[in-house]
Amino acid sequence: MNKETKTYKVLRYVFLIAACIFVIIPLIPLVFMAFKTGAEYSSTSVLTPPKYWLNLYNFAYAIKVGKLGKALMNTAIILGISISIQIMFTTMVSYVLHRFEFTGKKLIFSLFMMTMFIPIVTTQTIVFQIIYRMGLVNKMLSVILLYSGVGIVGIYVILNLLATIPKELDESALMDGASYYRIFRSIIFPLLKPGCTTLLIINGIGLYNDFYIPNLYLRKDVQTFTVALYKFFGNTATPFEIVAAAILLGIIPIGIVFLFLQKHIFYGLAGAVKS
Repeated sequence: MNKETKTYKVLRYVFLIAACIFVIIPLIPLVFMAFKTGAEYSSTSVLTPPKYWLNLYNFAYAIKVGKLGKALMNTAIILGISISIQIMFTTMVSYVLHRFEFTGKKLIFSLFMMTMFIPIVTTQTIVFQIIYRMGLVNKMLSVILLYSGVGIVGIYVILNLLATIPKELDESALMDGASYYRIFRSIIFPLLKPGCTTLLIINGIGLYNDFYIPNLYLRKDVQTFTVALYKFFGNTATPFEIVAAAILLGIIPIGIVFLFLQKHIFYGLAGAVKS
């Protein structure tokens, strides 16, 4: 039995190391190219390290000409507001669906579930008309509103975490005279931190990489990073080493956030799976 356990552990680590290598290998040439000069890029292999790691010209050019700095700022504002609203409403909806019994509860949950099977493209004709008549086209508020909706994945994660929180906490607080709003704000919501962090990363990465919505509702003067990067990359006159620097600029923020919050993500997903 010990031999089987050791073999399993060895195979598990071999598989994980191999998976990490397959993920990291494509990033190595990208990093090398981002720090190379034009002449160096054309005369060396993509797997050859740059001679000068302090060559920041490509990054400066990408930020200035491609306006990636402004695009990153727009993206940060949109995601910061929309994800905060999304998490707030998701936790509230999940709390009501889990703790209360009322007419139409199953119907409401089924309607949320149905949204998984409706492609977002099929609804944009009507949604665009609504946003246009509200006068929000080419304004960040349009994308913020569309990103702030409650999703079934978020509800599922929070519901499973709520299942681990005993209802006796609610009943005890009610006996002490606390309102449901006070119970949710002071007791329940702090206990949902792992799930909220999980939603922050999962939904944040998805929205950060989204191209369709920002490209449809925003114009040239207000762009998110993915839209700015696409137009920057589409310029055939742009040297590829500068494009590589632009891509790397987009990867760095997500990588930093993930490294700081990965522990909470694992706890949140573990809590969702337990039920």
